[in-house]
Amino acid sequence: METYNIYLSTDAGKVRTQNEDNFVVNEITRDITRNSRHIKGEAVQAPLLCGVFDGMGGENGGAEASKIAAAVAAEFYRFLRDGNQTIEKRIGDYAENSTKLIREYLDANRMKRGGTTFVMAYLTAGRAHLFSMGDSRIYLYHEGILRRISRDDTLAQKKYEANIFTAAEAVTSNESHVLTRYLGMDAASAEFRVHAYVPVVLAARDRLLLCSDGLYDMCTEDEIAAVLAQDDAPYSIELTNAALKKGGEDNITCMVIVPAGKR
Repeated sequence: METYNIYLSTDAGKVRTQNEDNFVVNEITRDITRNSRHIKGEAVQAPLLCGVFDGMGGENGGAEASKIAAAVAAEFYRFLRDGNQTIEKRIGDYAENSTKLIREYLDANRMKRGGTTFVMAYLTAGRAHLFSMGDSRIYLYHEGILRRISRDDTLAQKKYEANIFTAAEAVTSNESHVLTRYLGMDAASAEFRVHAYVPVVLAARDRLLLCSDGLYDMCTEDEIAAVLAQDDAPYSIELTNAALKKGGEDNITCMVIVPAGKR
C-alpha cells in the first residue's frame, strides 16, 4: 500500500495582516481565523488529495474565495475516493463548481472582483495527477534537480510566449502576477480551463512541492532545492522560514509530499 509523508506550512508573512491562502489535505482545510499553521502527516495512505489556494481580489474576497475552493476540494476528494471516475474526467467540474460558489459569494457581498489560484495533486495507484490554474506552482525535486512542472497563468507569461518579453523581463515585469486564469473568473471565457500535466511516478527520494507565490517570490529555485535536498527535514517549516527571512512580502503556503514507502 502506498503511503506519503506530508509537510505543510502556511503563514501570513511579514507585510499582510491576513492570510488569504488556504490548503486541502483530503478533508482537512485551513481554519481561516488562524494566520500560522504547521502540519505533518506521516504514512498517509493513498488516495491522497493535496492542494494550495492563493486568494486574490482584496482581503475579504480573496480569503473567502480560497476558503470556498478548499472546501469544494474536500468534497471532491470524497467523491473521488468513493467513486470510480478518474480525476482527469472530473477536474473541470471541480473548477466550475468552485467558481460558481465564489461568484455567488462575490455577488451577494457586492464585490466586483475576487478569486483564487489553485494547484492540486491527486496521488493514487502509484501516480501523482497534477493540475493548476493561476500562478501558484508545482515543483518536482528528483535526483538533485528541481523542476517546475506547472505553467503560470499571467500576462507576463503570455507576453513571453508571444516573444514580447524576454525570460528576464517576464520575471521582473509588474505583469508577472496579473492573472489570466483563476477560479472565480467568468467560466464562459475561452481562458477558463484547468491545466492538466503528465502524471508523475514519485521515486523514494523525490519531493513534490505545491506552493503559493509567497514562497518562490522570496526564495530562488536554488534555495528551495537546497532545503528539499535534505533527508527527513521539516521541509515546509524551513521553506517558510527562508521566505520570511528574505522579507515575507506575501502570504506563504507550501506543501511537500514525500513517498513514505510501499508495503
